Amino acid sequence: MMTSAATERPRAPLARLLWRHLGNELRRAFYLQRRYWFEALLGVAMVLGLFGGLVLAVLSATGKGLDSGEADGLIVGFVVWLFAAAAFQSASNDVQQETEQRTLEQLCLAPLPLWALLSLRALLQVGGGLLLLLPSLLLLEWLTDGRLPLPYGPVLGATLLAAPALIGLGYAVAGLLLLVKRGELMMAATFPLVIGLVALPAYPLNALAGLPYALGAAAARAAAAGAQLPPAVYGWILLNSVAYLLLGLVTYAVLERRARRLGVLGHF
Repeated sequence: MMTSAATERPRAPLARLLWRHLGNELRRAFYLQRRYWFEALLGVAMVLGLFGGLVLAVLSATGKGLDSGEADGLIVGFVVWLFAAAAFQSASNDVQQETEQRTLEQLCLAPLPLWALLSLRALLQVGGGLLLLLPSLLLLEWLTDGRLPLPYGPVLGATLLAAPALIGLGYAVAGLLLLVKRGELMMAATFPLVIGLVALPAYPLNALAGLPYALGAAAARAAAAGAQLPPAVYGWILLNSVAYLLLGLVTYAVLERRARRLGVLGHF
């Protein structure tokens, strides 16, 4: 009789396993976008409407036109916020949706641990945010009529290096959602938080630079306005991102272990 060790299927190498899961998650993302295309278009329309409303409100308050440059800072901040929101909501939105659909425990049966699957989805979410960021920067350059030179390298570099910090915050919120379950109000409260982090004047370096994403967003806004970022700034942004990403992963691991111990991982 064959032993269980002899009949056990050999495990695939980790790199192949990650690549396979990444392909599965990519196909899943395309399927969901195709299946719920109306909601996707409605979301884009809402974002554009919010953007237009904010710009019109600023111009109406100042009594000037778009060519005056009064709304340039707001336009840059909004573009940076779009990318920040995509990075922050990656893990937390997935946990909330999977919990509501009662499919979270099924994800735990996958060969990869739950945090690794969420990481792959976060990677795709950030990639989607980057695809949205590039045309947004082109639109920004057109709206400002060339007043903002937009050096794409520094702007993209600052925003991408700062993204892991918000992913870490998203992991921390995802861990809380494993215990809280009905966290709609908590998720809604995070929107002003991300807006505040994007708007903080953390550049040049000051105490506010210690907050997650604040330095990256402020440096990106400064670079869009024509400032030359010293190389040390990118180092501080990277250090901030790594620190908050690790803190978020540790927080998530502790809260997930707590949810498993209480037996509420898949409850809603």
